[in-house]
Amino acid sequence: MTSPQRAVTAADLRQWTTDARVPGQPAELSDTACILIAAGYLVPTARATVVRRVSQGLPMPVPQSGFSELRRVQRGIVHAERKLASTMLPGVVVPIIRSRMAGLTRRRDEAHRAVVTGKGVFPSGMRAIRRERRENVYLEVDEREQLFAGLLCTPVANLSTSGARWAGTDALDKVAGIVDKVAGRAGRRQVEHWADEVFGTMPTTQDSSRGSSFADGYEALLFVAGHYYDRIRTNPAWLSDHFEMQRVQVNLHAELAEIASDVVALRALRVDLDRARDNGGFDPGFVAHIREREEALRPVWTELIDRVHALIDICATVESAAVELRLLNEFDRATTIDARIDHLLSRSGDRELSADHSRRLSQQVRSGEEQLRIYRDVLQGNIAQLGTAAPAQLPAKYEP
Repeated sequence: MTSPQRAVTAADLRQWTTDARVPGQPAELSDTACILIAAGYLVPTARATVVRRVSQGLPMPVPQSGFSELRRVQRGIVHAERKLASTMLPGVVVPIIRSRMAGLTRRRDEAHRAVVTGKGVFPSGMRAIRRERRENVYLEVDEREQLFAGLLCTPVANLSTSGARWAGTDALDKVAGIVDKVAGRAGRRQVEHWADEVFGTMPTTQDSSRGSSFADGYEALLFVAGHYYDRIRTNPAWLSDHFEMQRVQVNLHAELAEIASDVVALRALRVDLDRARDNGGFDPGFVAHIREREEALRPVWTELIDRVHALIDICATVESAAVELRLLNEFDRATTIDARIDHLLSRSGDRELSADHSRRLSQQVRSGEEQLRIYRDVLQGNIAQLGTAAPAQLPAKYEP
């Protein structure tokens, strides 16, 4: 996924979503990417407000431990709640699970306060609130609550699948058998470490050759979109004056938020269709209707694949241009060296050699600038593809 030697094709991207796995061990998403993906769970007006705040460089709430850790905490809470609801839970295990869930809940509450009521992010005075509302950059409290709910679903690779949700009675037998021994020999720290492993609050250590796994293909697609958004946004070539026009033509923040919105809506439709099939599967006519509606949604998924692939193309173009830009910078520095050489050579009378060297350097600079113009033209085509690949608007009733 991160290898610069091999271009990522649309077929590769589709295979990643089918397998819910991407190659390598990519870095976790930035806080900004997580917020924009979570904005996909908001209504359109609130989503546009988040995009405007990010585009204008206004502060956004960020918990101390980060949003990827928040997803792991939420997963651990869900595991603990399911285990506590089990009637087969050994009595010796209940206090550990309750203690662990209380600690995870405190961490989630701290993140909730940072996102919803954090100081220094959103104004508290009525005058400042009215000013931000006039500028359409104020996120209401209920909208922040929805944003936090979306952040609990942040795409995270390699969430532990060895926890209580998947281990079943094996995990309970393990607890019943070793809890007293572990607590007595190593104290609370080792018990906490074991609880991290059981309840899925630690990333698993996997062989990088197998890639990074996700909960489903929808989450994998969201992660890939956020990953390449981060790579474009932090690339020095994209931030340079050479691509100033392209930065104006496409709003990467809005593009990521809209991709997330459509992916979230499509996943909600998938769940509803599966539930309808389970409840009405006894009627062949109803099943045929469900199958027909599924076929109607397939082009939307293809268009989403194309939109994310357009981001990948932009990233490849920008990263190639960054190499050329570094060469131009080296040529610029070489020009100052050349001027000093010219000064010395003029004192020795060897002007011809200096002129030849200057001509060669100028030709190199012109060649580099021509190559950068080519990259600008390619990027222009990538951006045009991004605009034309926008999927059809999903019905409003299916918005999450």
